[in-house]
Amino acid sequence: MAVPVPDVRVLISYSHDGDGHRKAVLNLANRLRHAGIDAWIDQFEEHEPPESWPDWMRRELTKADFVLVVVTEVYLERFNRDSPQGVGSGVRWEGALITAGLYHGRQDKARFLPVVLREEDRRLIPVPLNLTTSYVVGETGDGDLAPLLRVLRGSPGAVPVTLGSLPEDAARDWQIDLYLGNAREVWRRLDPDLRLALAQDWITANSGHPEVRGHDRDELAEVLAEEPPRHALAEPLLEGRVEVLRGHYAAVNPSSWGPVGTPRQVGPDHTIVEMGSSDGGSPERSLLMRRVGREWLVANFRAAYVIPGWPPRQEEIPGALRNGGT
Repeated sequence: MAVPVPDVRVLISYSHDGDGHRKAVLNLANRLRHAGIDAWIDQFEEHEPPESWPDWMRRELTKADFVLVVVTEVYLERFNRDSPQGVGSGVRWEGALITAGLYHGRQDKARFLPVVLREEDRRLIPVPLNLTTSYVVGETGDGDLAPLLRVLRGSPGAVPVTLGSLPEDAARDWQIDLYLGNAREVWRRLDPDLRLALAQDWITANSGHPEVRGHDRDELAEVLAEEPPRHALAEPLLEGRVEVLRGHYAAVNPSSWGPVGTPRQVGPDHTIVEMGSSDGGSPERSLLMRRVGREWLVANFRAAYVIPGWPPRQEEIPGALRNGGT
C-alpha cells in the first residue's frame, strides 16, 4: 500500500498587507494542510493570542522543518527594515531571526523557501533568500503546488520531469493537482488524445448551445484540446471536466493516497498505475499512463485506450496485459 507522508511542520512568514493578502496566505496554508503538510500561520493563534508574539515566532521557527517566506513589496520593505520604526514589527523580528538562521550554517539554508503569489514578484525576494529556488503558489489556489510539495516531503520526484520521470510519480502529481483544484495543471498532465476525446465529448453534450453551434466541431475540438488552452470556450470545458473528476476522486487525500504495487507495462509507451489508500478505506483506481517524450501523462482514468471520434470510444486493454502478461 501507499506509504503515509511523514509529518512535516511548516511555518509561513508573511506581512499583513491587507485583508486580501491575509486571505491568500490563509488559503495557501489550508491548501498545504489538505495535501498533508502541517502548515502553520499566526492567524491560527489569533483566537487565543500568545503573551509575546516575538517569543511565539522564535518558538515556531525552531519547531518548523521549513519556513515559507511569502514575499511581497511590503514584506521586502519590512524585512530590510526600511519601514518606519514600529510598523511591521512582526516581519522585522522574523527577518532578523531568518537572517541569523541563514548565516548559521549551510544545512539551515534549505529550511527557508521563498514563495510568491505572482511570477512578477520574484524580483522582490530579499538578497539572503534569492540564491535558492523560489516557488509561485498563486493567489486563489491557481498555482501549481506540486514542485513545492515534493521539496517539503523530501521526495526524490523533485528532479525536473523533462529529464525523465516515473509513471507512478506522474500519476501521484496529477492526483495532487486534481485534489487542490489546479485545473490548468490537471489539463496539462493529460495525454493529447485524452484531451481531444474530452473536448469532443463536451462539444457533443453542449451541441445545442449557440456558442458551440457556431463552430465546425472538428476544428473546435482541436482548438479546445490544445495545451495551453486559449479558446474562449476552454474555461467552461476545463471547469466542467475537472469538477466531474474531482467528484469522482472526492475521497482521495494525497496524505494517505498513492501508487500501490508495481506499475504494469502494457505496451511500448503505456503503463497501468494502481492508486490506493494506505488505510484501505477507499477503493483502488487504475490510471493508464502514456509516455510522451520524457514525460508521463494520464492517458485514461481506467485500464482502457481512448480513441477520439464522434463519439469518442474506449478500447479495453486485454486482461492478460492488465495482469502483467505479454
